[in-house]
Amino acid sequence: MATIVVVCSDLMLQSRVREQAQRLGYETVAADTPDALGSALERDAALLALDLHVDGIDWRAAASAAQELGVPVLAFGRHTDAALLREGRDAGVDRVVVRSTLVEELPALIEALTAAQA
Repeated sequence: MATIVVVCSDLMLQSRVREQAQRLGYETVAADTPDALGSALERDAALLALDLHVDGIDWRAAASAAQELGVPVLAFGRHTDAALLREGRDAGVDRVVVRSTLVEELPALIEALTAAQA
């Protein structure tokens, strides 16, 4: 079964991603260290859901590692931090959204990004 790797320190948001992913037939793996992230990306990862505000993992390195493996990246952040969201877009992340959009449109975002990979 394909996996969505989740890098997010907000447990409520992580839970929402997990629920939506499972409804679409994906497993989820939460990665909270660079080593865990690397291992998770190498195991049939279909998507990396990446919080730009996460502690303990450099989001730029995480996005780069995923892209090197051909794994699409869905990054998200606070609407109040437009500079960081723009930085994510400028870094070539596949899709960058604010958290409210992530919650509202997650199934469609997952389907669009994973379909592009197939």
